[in-house]
Amino acid sequence: MNFFKGVSLVNIPRISSIGITQPVRYFSITSPIFARKTYDRYYKITKQLTSIDKRDYQPGQERPKYMSVPKEMPKFPRYDYETRFFKSQNRGLYGGLQRKSSKKCSEFLNKTLRSHKPNAVWTKLWSETLNKKLRLKVAVKVLKTISKEGGLDAYLLKSTPGRIKTMGLKAWQLRYELLQAQEQKERGTVTLSDDQVKPVTYIHSNGLKFHATKEELLDELHEAVQRDSYYPIKPIHFERRYSWWSTKQIVDKLEQYKWDFSKFAQ
Repeated sequence: MNFFKGVSLVNIPRISSIGITQPVRYFSITSPIFARKTYDRYYKITKQLTSIDKRDYQPGQERPKYMSVPKEMPKFPRYDYETRFFKSQNRGLYGGLQRKSSKKCSEFLNKTLRSHKPNAVWTKLWSETLNKKLRLKVAVKVLKTISKEGGLDAYLLKSTPGRIKTMGLKAWQLRYELLQAQEQKERGTVTLSDDQVKPVTYIHSNGLKFHATKEELLDELHEAVQRDSYYPIKPIHFERRYSWWSTKQIVDKLEQYKWDFSKFAQ
């Protein structure tokens, strides 16, 4: 028997120290249907993003019919906040500023649509990491932010969620170039026997510093795989299997063949 079925909500009075009865609030377990929606601070930017397929495909998995495989590896990592509208924002530093629209109403109530673009100017900004000037189209508001941050490099390398969402595609690509340049400075350079200075491309766990490019290491790997195979391997088949490998994977594969690295590392 359900005892609470016949029990109804009763306003139980509460007696205070002064002697005045106060009503007690009712408790509800229902979800707030008409609760106010709380959007992200950058909701107007994130709601107009280009749709990106974030599924992780594994080698050997069946390729969907709608997906095309690019011929070359992308130069820059994927940017999750690329805008679909106002494409000029992807070619400069706009800081999330977008085009706005308004209506001009005449005396006879004739409405004329107007559009207002952000105030952006062409300027040259110095990059300490790249050691050169970059000619960019920058919004005036972003110029003030860059001077406040202490330079272009400090503006691009800031990793707060708001900066990542509002920097745009062009700034994302510049940020990647800065990070690559910083990693290259940390790896350093090597001096060869003919007094030629080359940048270090990879440092192995055993201490070897490789100065060969990825293409040169792939040529050596192709020769090693060809020696190990009874049948000839076509270049297109080799590129399809090994061209997307990282430098670490190529070096580890050459180690399995006991390859001589004297020409490519010190």
